[in-house]
Amino acid sequence: MNSRTSDRFSILIVSSSEQFNMLVEKALPERTFNVIEIRKSASSARRELLVREYDMILINAPLSDGLGTDFVKDVVEKHSSGIVMAVPSEIHSDVMNHLIDYGVITIPKPVKRGELDRSIRLLLALNKRVKKIHKQMRTLEDKMEELKLVSRAKIILVGRGMSEDEAHEYIIREAMNSGMTKRQVAEDIIG
Repeated sequence: MNSRTSDRFSILIVSSSEQFNMLVEKALPERTFNVIEIRKSASSARRELLVREYDMILINAPLSDGLGTDFVKDVVEKHSSGIVMAVPSEIHSDVMNHLIDYGVITIPKPVKRGELDRSIRLLLALNKRVKKIHKQMRTLEDKMEELKLVSRAKIILVGRGMSEDEAHEYIIREAMNSGMTKRQVAEDIIG
């Protein structure tokens, strides 16, 4: 993977087990995460999520302040983070069935390194796709905003006696001659 900052991710590990935390840190692909934070409880993780967004959250259940399923549902409702939750094998099936509709990946404990690796890779792949879609949406939103501004500017120019085609040509010509974008020209006309 490319190590550019835009291709790097953030992860919040919620676990009071040093052994689990070390396993996770070893499982993380090199140069993929520029932010790795560890919190020992759901309450401290909630406070951390007030400060920043994370691409991925790994939870080692049970937490010191409960199993963690309520925390997970709260995170899913308020954030776009991908979540992996490790739960004791005897309750794994129940927790998985409870959280699957929330898009949470659950893995049984004791955690196998291969399963943890696959879960992290899956979340990274999904996160990259989501980021790409968000970027495309922003580009489309910017283009739509530009079209609205250009249309408003054309209406103003038509009100000053130009035809719609002349107004369109004027905006394009002004943009080329001044080295500005059509959006900037339109903003100047709208004033």
